[in-house]
Amino acid sequence: LQRYPLVWQGVLMLKNDTVVVQMYLLCGSKAIATESLSVHCKDGKISPLKIAQRMKLEASQLENVSKRMQNDKEFCLLLALPCGRDFTEMQKQTHALQASFVSYLQQKEAAGIINITLPGSEKIGYVLHIFPPCDFSNCHLMKNAPDL
Repeated sequence: LQRYPLVWQGVLMLKNDTVVVQMYLLCGSKAIATESLSVHCKDGKISPLKIAQRMKLEASQLENVSKRMQNDKEFCLLLALPCGRDFTEMQKQTHALQASFVSYLQQKEAAGIINITLPGSEKIGYVLHIFPPCDFSNCHLMKNAPDL
């Protein structure tokens, strides 16, 4: 992962489940990654990124996401990996990510959606899509980070 900078570490939340992850920039705009995710820092504390909606993994939806990913300055592709202070914590977070996030999204055949509002506003500034392993995410992973 040396080639891919760490841009965020914090908590992902889905319903009542949480997992601690680190997000690495695979391609696209590092500025978008840091700006959008830093919005979740208040008083030095990082607020959880809460998955509040789902997007079906349908051709038309995926086509819209792909269109947004054509200009490297207008998107970022991140890889979220579980993290922990020690081996036991890593195992716990890996299990939580697989059981509560990946399995759920795969079962629903959906991506999770996180709407990030701009500071001091109700306006959505960024939309973060959380994809489980699927044809769409695997294709983009192979294209942009074939060494992973």
